[in-house]
Amino acid sequence: MANTTYIDAFDPEGISREVCETCGVCLQKCPVMKMEQEESRVEIFRLLNGQKTERVLDECTFCFNCNGYCPQGLRPYALIMERAAEKIQTSGRGFPTYVDYLMTGKTDSCVFWDVYDGESEGEKTILDKWHYIPPRSQEVLFIGCMGREIPYGTEHSRVFEALPKYAPRNACCGELAYRFGDYQGFVETVERTRKMLECLDTKRLVCYCGSCANFLGNIWPNYHGVTLPFEIVSVWEWLWEKYRNGEIKVERPIERKVVLSDSCYGSELGDGFLDAVRGLHRAVGMEVVELENNRFDNLTCGMASIIRNHYDLGEGFKESQRKMGQVLNTEVGDLSCYCPGCYIQLQGAAGMSKIKTHYALEEILWAFGDEYPVSLRERAAKQTELFIKKVKDFFKG
Repeated sequence: MANTTYIDAFDPEGISREVCETCGVCLQKCPVMKMEQEESRVEIFRLLNGQKTERVLDECTFCFNCNGYCPQGLRPYALIMERAAEKIQTSGRGFPTYVDYLMTGKTDSCVFWDVYDGESEGEKTILDKWHYIPPRSQEVLFIGCMGREIPYGTEHSRVFEALPKYAPRNACCGELAYRFGDYQGFVETVERTRKMLECLDTKRLVCYCGSCANFLGNIWPNYHGVTLPFEIVSVWEWLWEKYRNGEIKVERPIERKVVLSDSCYGSELGDGFLDAVRGLHRAVGMEVVELENNRFDNLTCGMASIIRNHYDLGEGFKESQRKMGQVLNTEVGDLSCYCPGCYIQLQGAAGMSKIKTHYALEEILWAFGDEYPVSLRERAAKQTELFIKKVKDFFKG
């Protein structure tokens, strides 16, 4: 049976009060809060008992890292999300329309659908084609919300040529609903998308987006209790496998030093994923420079942080600037983001600095011989424009 709250994922056996030692290690090791032992133990006690916290709900960036710190194998992230969701519900203000606008299929309009509507007729034809269930295949490429913004390059990819592609416009892993505290919206998204995916006759689903790989292969089964009948793998691990097997070769090396931005879901997907990302960057000729916080203690791009202070966009910008501070400290002029959400958020945070942000997957595929005549940069600008308009309309109203 599927879970119905965040707390079910934190404490799947219902024994947290016996198992959680209120040691506070999760908050002591947090790369943002870095609490002292006594303070952390008091804050964990408050979280367990549903009491008002002094710092957590005002400072947590919702990055998943704390899950890896718990010595008892609990998921503090889910406990914090439960309390954040309760705070939203008890405020009586509900979800702002600009938050609902980010979620695929929750309302009649969302930012992704509006971007698709602005695509060329040829691109819309590709999206129509991807709506249909492909024939039986060992592997299928699942393309989520962001990937559908740039369908031409993926449809005509030489690297993905043998992969059947599946991407109904209303299919979604549910990340944004889950991370913005709308568990009911997440449940509805999972049920809608599960029915679509379970129709696939395949042994392995290759997820174009790392977040989809994390949600379909990790959050759905391990946090929510819904398991799909095939293996889930990220496109990064799939590409790394193909490269090491000699099935794809570098045709256009990219000789560039880049600082690599890890996404929140990197720590959840683990070493195999994180090593694949780095391995592919180096394979195509890039020199990878690590941020001070990386891999299992990375800083967020700031997107999920807007849940603080009832969806205050300034909270997200604050965390973006924290991460960009580390980027600037490296004195490297190029920032590589493998998460499309991080790419959009940090591109905006880069502002007037000389840092150039790159969507890593486009660049890696280009190095392997693919072309993306319409880049994510172009569609991301449109997405940002639409979202800003929705925010302005909300506050005018």
